[in-house]
Amino acid sequence: MVLFKQISCLLCVIFFLLIDYCFARLSDATFDCLIGPNFWCLNDTTELLCDMNNKSIGLCGYTNKRCKIETGDDFCKSKSPDQEQSPFEFNGGLTGVNDNYFSYYILSLYWPPSTCPLIYNETNNLLSYFCSPHTNVGEPGRERLALHGLWPTFSTSGNYQGWPQFCSSTYKDWSYCHIDGNLCPWTNTTGHGFTQAHYEYCLSRENIQQCLVDATEVLEPEQERLKILAPGYLNQFNLFINHEWTKHGSCCSGTFDNNISHYLTAMLDLTDTVTRPGSLIYEYIQRYAGEKIGLTYLISMLNQTSIINCNSKCELEELQICIDRDQNTGLPNKLIPCPLGARNTSDSCRKARCEYVSIPLRNRLELNIINQDYVPKIWTILIRVIFVLLVLKLVLVSFGGSYNIFFLPSSQLY
Repeated sequence: MVLFKQISCLLCVIFFLLIDYCFARLSDATFDCLIGPNFWCLNDTTELLCDMNNKSIGLCGYTNKRCKIETGDDFCKSKSPDQEQSPFEFNGGLTGVNDNYFSYYILSLYWPPSTCPLIYNETNNLLSYFCSPHTNVGEPGRERLALHGLWPTFSTSGNYQGWPQFCSSTYKDWSYCHIDGNLCPWTNTTGHGFTQAHYEYCLSRENIQQCLVDATEVLEPEQERLKILAPGYLNQFNLFINHEWTKHGSCCSGTFDNNISHYLTAMLDLTDTVTRPGSLIYEYIQRYAGEKIGLTYLISMLNQTSIINCNSKCELEELQICIDRDQNTGLPNKLIPCPLGARNTSDSCRKARCEYVSIPLRNRLELNIINQDYVPKIWTILIRVIFVLLVLKLVLVSFGGSYNIFFLPSSQLY
């Protein structure tokens, strides 16, 4: 009997230890669930562990086009094999995640000569967030890396990349600023051609305050730095800053005291730091402006801290710099090697098999043409006139006597 009681007590202790272990594992999973491709295969288990119930994953990757949204097990298993998107190749954002639920930052910088037109047109280029009158040729922010944004990002141990977007917190739910938020009163918002950019333009024009930034309070104090470090943020209707704050800033808003001015200042400070003379970015990007540089060499010299994106001509379009998140403050800390999964998924230069990366300054030549107002010099006009007269003379000589007719005094023509 005594032995039975001892065994029973031992079993009870083991039972409670198992329960404690399971709760510990559950708690750990809350942090670990974002690591690895299984996170994107949402099912009842992972949704419970990650507290991701009723969250949705956008399957559009980097694009803003409206696309099919799926939750739960359907994302990985309900499609036929030829239509299934492997989680190892997935590249997209998770909307409505809780604020401050991420692992590291990406500071994204773009190269205006590859991205913006020679002269910005407020009608045609309105939804090109990167561009503004301050990205025009000859402006100080034109031929240097410029701020795109600072993005909270999930850890990646698989060959994919994911990030939180349009997050929610006790302060505010920013998920309504996503295209599926149904705040835009315009008709035909469900059409395939209606993008996230159109949705945000609608929110601005209709003055939907829930997703708008007070530009007077935020942008004006940084006006001069913005012209150089972030010229696109001076776009019409403040579309760029609205987008970056609602999509990305909302996911680290608690770190910046829910203050967009703090967020913008931090982004500008980081951009200034990583692009100033002596920095890695300056030495291996800015100094090669107008030239080209070997891709493998560039990646090596940047110590794997950057993801390099090119256009179809292997011209530099964007640089995404990986920055550690301080464990105590949550703020951006130091440059770190980008996770392998992020590099493999996002490095478009490698995907395009670019051996070299061109860093174009073609608009400098175009500026010379503009300065000349396309007016040929006087000597080129004279040469053309002389050439035409010589050709005309040869033609007349070939007609013999008729040549004299053209050169007789008018009195002898009658």
